[in-house]
Amino acid sequence: MALPNVPHKTGRVNSGDVSIFYRAFGGSGRTPLVIMHGANYFDSYDWIGVAGALAADRAVVAFDRRGWGESTWSPSKDYSLDAHMSDALAVAAHLNFERPIFIGHSASARLAIALGANFADKMAGVVIVDPQLIPPPPPPGAPPRQATGNPPTMYASIEAAMGTFAKLSNPPRISHDRERAGNALIRLEGGYMLKRDPDNGNVRPVGEGAQIPRRPPSDVWKDLAAIKPRAVIVRGLRSDRWANPTILERLARDHANIPIVTVDSQHDVPDQAPEAFIAHVRSFVGTS
Repeated sequence: MALPNVPHKTGRVNSGDVSIFYRAFGGSGRTPLVIMHGANYFDSYDWIGVAGALAADRAVVAFDRRGWGESTWSPSKDYSLDAHMSDALAVAAHLNFERPIFIGHSASARLAIALGANFADKMAGVVIVDPQLIPPPPPPGAPPRQATGNPPTMYASIEAAMGTFAKLSNPPRISHDRERAGNALIRLEGGYMLKRDPDNGNVRPVGEGAQIPRRPPSDVWKDLAAIKPRAVIVRGLRSDRWANPTILERLARDHANIPIVTVDSQHDVPDQAPEAFIAHVRSFVGTS
């Protein structure tokens, strides 16, 4: 289970059209770490215990993705990979982190890969945690989701939200930890709203944001090959992200330079295998 919460400082940094909320742990010391959470449903709250443990000899920051948790929603609906990379670099710069190690879980594993491929000069390494390297097919009969204009995700009660996430094949901590679930929700007159912009999947900004130059969409496998800093992949042995056997085959064939280590968990690595994950990170960073 997740490690206990530990005292830490919180703050904000402006990045593009959003205000990014972060949690800062530890102080000066060895190479700092930047932890980036996943999407369904995770935010920096889920990494408090792990971040606190890793901060024994270095500074560590975990931040909420734009549109998640305590970070603001993007007015231009800019949830492009470029925007997320800009946010991560803005947090690191704000805290005066020089060449930190970026740790990305789930949706942010993709972000960590992109950072390693495009900003090698700004980091000392990347830890890629349980990535979705081959997206699963949509459920049969699932209606197409709008890019923008989706209604907020609402639940009648905290228990209803927990029950919904408990139905996932790899349920996150919100499904069984009521305190954590309460932190992920906002009480409104009509029920409880999830702290997540329902348009978070939109990658083409609207309004003035549409004028900002962005990189064209990139292939995750090409970005893996383009990673220049040292890297490691942390795999959950019981995670549904590895159901397609070709993923491991392709990694072994084309990306043998990136080692794969394992933890005994489903997709929610920080909740189900925090000690093993911490050990892998400490081994990866070594004395740096």
